[in-house]
Amino acid sequence: MKSILFKEKLPYQEHYNANNLLGIKNYGNSIVLDLFDALSYIVYTDFYTPRDEDTNNLKKLTLNIPVNNLDLFNNIKDELNKLVKYVTNGENWNINFYKIKTPKFIDNNHLDVDTIKYNSICLLSGGLDSLAGTQFEKSNNTIFVTFQTNSIELNNSAKIYDELIKDVNNVRVEILKKNFKCDSHYTERTRSLMFLVSCIIYADYYNINKIKIYENGIMSLNPKFNFSRRVTKTTNQKTLFMFNEILEKLGINISVINPFKYKTKSEVISFIPDNYLMHIKNNTRTCSKNPGIVHFRNKHKGNFHCGVCIACILRQIGIHNNGLDMYDSDYCLPKNLIDLKKIKEYECSISKKNNIDEDLKAAYYKYSEKKSLILYYKQFYNAIMDKSIYNYLDLDKRYYCDDNYLSEIESLLNNFAKELEKYFKVLE
Repeated sequence: MKSILFKEKLPYQEHYNANNLLGIKNYGNSIVLDLFDALSYIVYTDFYTPRDEDTNNLKKLTLNIPVNNLDLFNNIKDELNKLVKYVTNGENWNINFYKIKTPKFIDNNHLDVDTIKYNSICLLSGGLDSLAGTQFEKSNNTIFVTFQTNSIELNNSAKIYDELIKDVNNVRVEILKKNFKCDSHYTERTRSLMFLVSCIIYADYYNINKIKIYENGIMSLNPKFNFSRRVTKTTNQKTLFMFNEILEKLGINISVINPFKYKTKSEVISFIPDNYLMHIKNNTRTCSKNPGIVHFRNKHKGNFHCGVCIACILRQIGIHNNGLDMYDSDYCLPKNLIDLKKIKEYECSISKKNNIDEDLKAAYYKYSEKKSLILYYKQFYNAIMDKSIYNYLDLDKRYYCDDNYLSEIESLLNNFAKELEKYFKVLE
């Protein structure tokens, strides 16, 4: 079936304009534009299709996407379905294509000629790892690309760029999320696909063959174990491999790399220079929870961090191991609270409506989530120590392209185990 989204314009027409195209004009690589459209339909369908992810949603997740290059895209259909199934934790999709005759083309003849020779492209998401990555890119004639998923991260990335890395030879572009007036499904699982595909047009136009996404190796591995909670696979090396495989089959000579794939969160944070530290609290967001969840209604305004998701706890581990707790964000559940009684007392003390029943429900939710996460990271630690961790990881030489990838992964995990030991002592 045809998507109910993007009825008036194709996705590339909705997202690219004179404000973010730099010096790109008369751009007619329809393969790149087809790929952008294909992934846009997929990601926005994920965002705007309310559903129970534990049931068969194949009918809801059946798409028929308009492309110029039908034969090429039929040739990658299986790979694309596999990629999306992997990123969405096993949901089955049915992605199909149909041919449109009108050539996809970007015409911006009014733009000034861009004379800068750009050397690099990287994602600037407004996260902590992204902040660390700018240290390696700010003197490299870099295009920093931000895809907006929410206003907080968009504002964070703008502040980081303007205050820390803005330079006459660097540039930052914003790709704004299209908002539809229909029911949504809260998820951020597929957003990295939009981050990545948004960069392709710039890489293609400026002849840059590597796109960099800076993400610590622990979050990229993100083993599930036997917990019911879902884990993100957005920057897993298998995800990047599958994405690059699609690019190769389409004849697009570009690949995505993660320079931090063998670094722990703590090691990534150690790259942040002293003059960046004041930006950690107010200008980076790590949290993967929806701030609109009812149990967070007592939250304060500002840079939201729940303190009860995998990403928040990993942030706390990394910051604590660097001795930078004074620079960390405030959390909806303060990081020193674990005991249910104390969490109840805290929730009632910050109550906005003094509704004891609702406050106690919120306290129990936060307690349960925090307890589950502590168990998750303790299982992570035990699995590293007894070597069973490898049963939970998607490791394949093809995903890493390094002969020594196994020794690098072993070093990554051993370093993380030491960091966990230090974190667990704080909980005692």
